[in-house]
Amino acid sequence: MRAKKAIRPAMWGYIEGYYGRLFGWPERAALIDHLGSRRFREPCEAFYLYAPKEDPLHRRDWRLRYPAPWRKEFRALADRGAQRGVAVVPGMAPGLSFDYRSADDYGILLSKFRDFQKSGCGTLALLMDDIPAVLPKNCSRSFRSLGEAHGLLLNKLLADLRRTDPQCRLWFCPTVYTDQFASGPVEKDPYLLDLAATMPEAVTLMWTGPRIIAERLDGRALRGLSRIFKAEVLLWDNLYANDYCPNKIFLGPYAGRTRDIWRLTRGVLLNPTGLPMTDCLLLDLLAAFREGKTAAAAWREVLLRYSLPREFLIAAPFLASPFFRVQRSDLTAGKLAALQAALKTLIWDWKGVLHQEWYAYLFMLDADLKASAQGRDKPDEAWLRKRYPPLVADLLLRDGHNGTRREGPAG
Repeated sequence: MRAKKAIRPAMWGYIEGYYGRLFGWPERAALIDHLGSRRFREPCEAFYLYAPKEDPLHRRDWRLRYPAPWRKEFRALADRGAQRGVAVVPGMAPGLSFDYRSADDYGILLSKFRDFQKSGCGTLALLMDDIPAVLPKNCSRSFRSLGEAHGLLLNKLLADLRRTDPQCRLWFCPTVYTDQFASGPVEKDPYLLDLAATMPEAVTLMWTGPRIIAERLDGRALRGLSRIFKAEVLLWDNLYANDYCPNKIFLGPYAGRTRDIWRLTRGVLLNPTGLPMTDCLLLDLLAAFREGKTAAAAWREVLLRYSLPREFLIAAPFLASPFFRVQRSDLTAGKLAALQAALKTLIWDWKGVLHQEWYAYLFMLDADLKASAQGRDKPDEAWLRKRYPPLVADLLLRDGHNGTRREGPAG
């Protein structure tokens, strides 16, 4: 009788991986508590990936050892995660200056990972994203390509880490981490082909999908990757990320993802906003997706759980996702009046933590609506210059017909 294949728990969780924001320890602890509070019908592993671009010792100054007080705080965070069933995964991103030939560089990287192992971390992450996708010139005689250099580095690193902890798991974010960066079809990209030929199958590959911010994640979107990699894939989902557009926020349903991604990958981690309460809400949307609820139903359920005013439903389409486009039907006189009334309540009457995190975005949505409603012939220049940066105000003050600028105090 054939033995049943063991069920691998799905993976889900949070990525502190954005530019421009760096949490304090209490904020990380609160997110870990939130992750640990979720329970699923099917086996599921929770993770918190520590990989903030704003931590200089994670990326820019990666050769420097974390100070003892910092390591003590990180150990406390990892212990807290273990108590709540959340694995804290420390990431290192040395790719801006790593010398793939250097024994010294490799020794420093291994030493920093071993410090994390001493903190109780059984899963570690090497991140080579957002660096030039070419092999450094001084390494050109030692490696065929950057992909080969990364694959061989992963082989050595995993072997050495497992000498300390035989159960150690290693994640890897490649330099080509999306179809968008591939040279042609994913399955023909030279970097990925060389990486796939040398990377250990035991290493988990992180991938964002067809684009850095993927509108859809489904079996078709992952087909090319699955043709060349035997390694497990973990989706790094940037749907709600806004570090590339910090004047926007995205709060809509967790849409455009199909259930088969749980079967085709090990799971999904969100790289969201860096606003703690907002990110708890967004994690709840991911958790509901894991449970099989539709995006729309889960979204309304979560809004009720967080006691959001009903007026938010009116404003929400304009804050839904990076892929929302305003249609003429959204801007009828009746809809605009209802939206402005809703924003008045959300901005001035609603109070709470989420209001504090969303105030600036709600305020500017209201300003954008008022700016768009002003006539092209007689815009209120003083009002526009008060609310918008000079360059944007100048653009808004241009005549819509002949492209000339209406002269004002600054002109």
